[in-house]
Amino acid sequence: MRVPNRMSNQVDAGMLSRSSLLLPLMASMLLSAVTVTAWSADGVGRYFQQASADQSVMRHVTLKELGISAPIIFDGTDSRRELFLPVPAGVPITNASLQLNGSYLRADGGRTSLALSIDGYPVVARKLAEDQGDVSQAIAIPGVPRADGFVRFGVRWSSIISEAVCSDQRAPGNALRLEPSSRFTYSYDLSAVKSISTAWSALPPNPTLLMSGKSLTPEAYDTAWRMGLTLKRAGKRPRWLTVPAVGDTVDVSSVTVPPELRGIPAFAALLNGGAQYKIKSNAEVAALFVLGGDGAFRADLVIADAALNTVLRNAMTALGAEIQASSPDSAEIYQAWLKSDMSILNQVNGPDQVRLVTFMGNPVITAPVGAGAASKTSALFDTLWRPIAASKELSVESAEALRAKASTVLLSQFGAINGAIDVVDKSERAVTFEIGELVGSGRLPSQVVFDLSAAPGANGEAPVVSIFMNDYLLGASVMKADGQPHRIAVDIPYYTLTSRNTIRISFIRQASKQECHDVMPSFPVSIFPGSHLKLKQMAPGNNFVGMAARYAKDSSLIVKDAWLKDASTMLPMTVRIADAAGLSSIHSQFSVLKEGEALKPTTSFLALDIPMEGKAGVEARDGTLVLNGAEKTPILQLKGLDRVGIAEVTEINGQSGIRFYSVGKNMPALTSSFRLAHGNLAVITDAGPVIQIDKNDPTDSRFAKEDNPQSLWQRHMEWWLAAIAVVIFILISARVAQVRRNKRKATEAQQGL
Repeated sequence: MRVPNRMSNQVDAGMLSRSSLLLPLMASMLLSAVTVTAWSADGVGRYFQQASADQSVMRHVTLKELGISAPIIFDGTDSRRELFLPVPAGVPITNASLQLNGSYLRADGGRTSLALSIDGYPVVARKLAEDQGDVSQAIAIPGVPRADGFVRFGVRWSSIISEAVCSDQRAPGNALRLEPSSRFTYSYDLSAVKSISTAWSALPPNPTLLMSGKSLTPEAYDTAWRMGLTLKRAGKRPRWLTVPAVGDTVDVSSVTVPPELRGIPAFAALLNGGAQYKIKSNAEVAALFVLGGDGAFRADLVIADAALNTVLRNAMTALGAEIQASSPDSAEIYQAWLKSDMSILNQVNGPDQVRLVTFMGNPVITAPVGAGAASKTSALFDTLWRPIAASKELSVESAEALRAKASTVLLSQFGAINGAIDVVDKSERAVTFEIGELVGSGRLPSQVVFDLSAAPGANGEAPVVSIFMNDYLLGASVMKADGQPHRIAVDIPYYTLTSRNTIRISFIRQASKQECHDVMPSFPVSIFPGSHLKLKQMAPGNNFVGMAARYAKDSSLIVKDAWLKDASTMLPMTVRIADAAGLSSIHSQFSVLKEGEALKPTTSFLALDIPMEGKAGVEARDGTLVLNGAEKTPILQLKGLDRVGIAEVTEINGQSGIRFYSVGKNMPALTSSFRLAHGNLAVITDAGPVIQIDKNDPTDSRFAKEDNPQSLWQRHMEWWLAAIAVVIFILISARVAQVRRNKRKATEAQQGL
């Protein structure tokens, strides 16, 4: 038994010996842990202090985000273009620069140069001497405020073969290419944004609308689709974001957790959870918004229903509790940060109240949710009333769009088209308008009238003016170049109209014989303020253009209640189709059709994914598409379709409207804008409309008649025949009367004898 005792003593001694060695190490580790905890706790407070102190808002905008999806090509002897880069109106910017990405080719040699300007002032000039090369460079931009909200970036490309040879100086092999990846970066001070109108001008090209959750009430969905449509028609591409709920899986691949916050459980979970993370607590929801995720969890406009305030407050409170437990000294700093950078939590929106608040340090506009609030808010931002929103809080008691009452509408109402233009080779201007802006009195555009003047060129030549409607050439003529105003009027055929229309006027220099080495100077033309549209009273047809006209008065957007339960997925589709159809965000009612209810509209309508009873001209179900002919017999039957949608003009309950519905299990993924322009039936895929036809006149024979006009005699033959018959009858009657008079006179003469 001693042996065990000795062994026991030896073991105890060994353990004691090792313990004596481990104690300093454990103490050191414990001290390190305490030090790390203290450092992390201090780091948490420092992080939120810096966030509160940093009032700068940074923006990154590429040319692609501004709508320039393809490279811009400059060629010829002299090619110029100005790009308009958006900035907050009237607000100084800092650290502004443009990273220009581009290249050039110079196969024809000669003298080639590139000049760049900012707001009309030259900033870069380069001589290009290689056969090909790179012109990418960073360009600093002055930070002065721009009242109109745009930085003007000018590009001038010049390429001349030779100065010593009398020949054609054009160089078709010399060209400059600017890439859509060119990037404009700037910052501005949050405190400089003092009004709602300024905040609107500061919205990025892809603004994010924040909603309380995946499922919305009818009132919240109503506000959301109207604001999305308003943004889209302002040239923006809205993005939809919902506050994640516990149990949702989110993409956190862009989320970076700074070292200072890794001691807080919510931030640590996001750090170690992988690219796709399932949220386990409200504190993690708040952590996502604090970190931002490279803009993935940022907002620019908020659908401010009561549920949003509740979920945000619960999330921020839960995160505050974790900070209090891990770093008591930082809790007070966190609360101060909430007041400065999360002022959205400080007040509750009134039913008609639009506010400018901060959300994670960014300026955010809140759109109210309530009966009638949605249409009034849309009218505020979608009309000329927007600049009047010159405060941080507004109660919108009423707001309406101005309707066209007269038979003429000035083109300047739709954009900046008036003024002088210098024409070197070709210059043009354009304005865009919605049919709904014009037909409040039941009129449609019938004629466009331009008041113009032009100076002659160096050799007396005059420019050629061409007028287009939606890329249809309406008319062209050589201007009278005497510097005096002249009026040019062209008719607008009905078939050129869509729900949204663009009028474009182009001035082209005529070719003239020049002396050797003559430089072609520019000459001015002017578009006067009297230029206008003429409107004509006409009944809207049962087609897409006719529906856009009807929507200007009383109309309804009708969706299934299932769409409200998946709002973040269905809102982009709602906005896209409403925009394509020309639905008004101001004059439309919104209604939700519950499952099992029959569709009985009382106004012109746009019905989304609503089943229809009875046999229609088009039948779609379970991947099968059937198009019925005039005799109600199928002329086309296809099976196995998916991601295909149908837009069809139809009549239900005595009301005309458009139904949009899917053929297969999935709807098309619409990523680009389009218009329902012609006919009354459209088949839509991921690429947009692939077919737009008139079911009653699929060959568009009525357009063919206009494209191949008959003579005056042929077009009005029945009237001519009637007129000739009347003339012949009058002549015969006159001749008969004359004969009778002559006989009577002869008889009287004989009796007198």
